[in-house]
Amino acid sequence: MRHKVFRPIIFALFAMTALFASCGDDEDTTLDYKNLSDPRIRSMKLSNITVDFVVNDLDQLIFNYDSLNVGTNVSNIFTYFYGYTSQPTVQVKIGNEWVAFKNGSQLNLTEPVEIISTSQDGKNQKKYTIALRTHNYDISAITWHPFGTIDLKEKVATQQSYSKGKQKYWFYSDETGVSHLATSIDGKQWSDRTISVENANWFSSALVGDSIFVQSTTGEIYAAEINTLTFSQLSSSVKLDKILFAIGNKIWAIAQEGEGYALYERTTGDFQMNSTLSSDFPSENVVTFTSASGYTSLGYIYATQNGNGTVWTIDSKGHARVLQQPNGTIPALKNPILFQYENLLGIVGGELADGTRSTKCYSSQDCGATWSHDWHKDLNGESATLTHPGTFVLSQEGEIIFVGGNTQSGASNIVWKGVLNKLTADDLNYQN
Repeated sequence: MRHKVFRPIIFALFAMTALFASCGDDEDTTLDYKNLSDPRIRSMKLSNITVDFVVNDLDQLIFNYDSLNVGTNVSNIFTYFYGYTSQPTVQVKIGNEWVAFKNGSQLNLTEPVEIISTSQDGKNQKKYTIALRTHNYDISAITWHPFGTIDLKEKVATQQSYSKGKQKYWFYSDETGVSHLATSIDGKQWSDRTISVENANWFSSALVGDSIFVQSTTGEIYAAEINTLTFSQLSSSVKLDKILFAIGNKIWAIAQEGEGYALYERTTGDFQMNSTLSSDFPSENVVTFTSASGYTSLGYIYATQNGNGTVWTIDSKGHARVLQQPNGTIPALKNPILFQYENLLGIVGGELADGTRSTKCYSSQDCGATWSHDWHKDLNGESATLTHPGTFVLSQEGEIIFVGGNTQSGASNIVWKGVLNKLTADDLNYQN
């Protein structure tokens, strides 16, 4: 008897659920549930812009809560309006004229634009003003500030960074016949000591555990414990062309093999060949760095080839592959600055083929698969002509530190701190 009582109630609930689902379905095209007298705009979409736009019916305003970056082009942008239960007719005010707007046509939204939405039955209208918010400052840009000075004014060859105890920054530099290590806790005050490796090429070095390995300009390999930094020559039967980096607790290096190159690895003992590299592996103006990738690291190589820049990667097993073909996306650069900032890989600065200094930044947000000019992070001001400084990236603090390096006029002793604007500026300061 109880089942006979509840069965009609259950059927009624199913029927009500189906009714509400149909009324809330934006894609429903049946006339039974259309309110042809509703003129309201439900949403607005702009091509190539992913932020959400708020439609405020009370104030009759359409705006974006998250402001657009400085430089976002909205002068002729494809615009789409959507209603609630029917498709309203939209008119746009251009000058003193109201002009019919075809959904998906272009609008100039650099200034506030008035629109009128008319219900499908023509009986009701709703007026809105579209006012896009744009940041007064470029939140994707890095602003550079002089942070300190370092007394090593000789030409900088390259750098390594290593955190040990309270020593936060380790910076290696080179002058004729003498190498230096500068250390600092805060990046402002630096202490200096000489290292017993003559003509060290810090462009060809790697740090593994508590040991550091560096190649001299004449090809010998020297090793030392990081605690003592007393270097001794490492006996090797392989004449290396360049130490690349350390990944997977191994040192990776390249050496000539016939007319091409081979990849070598070292855990202990001597260097052993891992594989022969393909014939298009580049060897000119090679700059390297490593980047975190899951539970391991990837080694990245920038080099010049066929008059352009190219990017390769080597994983912890020694697999080498090209990411960026030398097709002109990245120009040929000598001594550019390579860095990783959160999920961004960057190549900035360096010397162009004609000897001038580049200020452009090229970045990738897909692990190096595609690259493009990132004008937000171009070098500017006094740091605009900087090449091969010591580079330290502090993602937790949102900072990048450049130490020393060379400018157009000579060696630099300035420590620069770059901070992403969105971490320091007031995000509520808009321009309308």
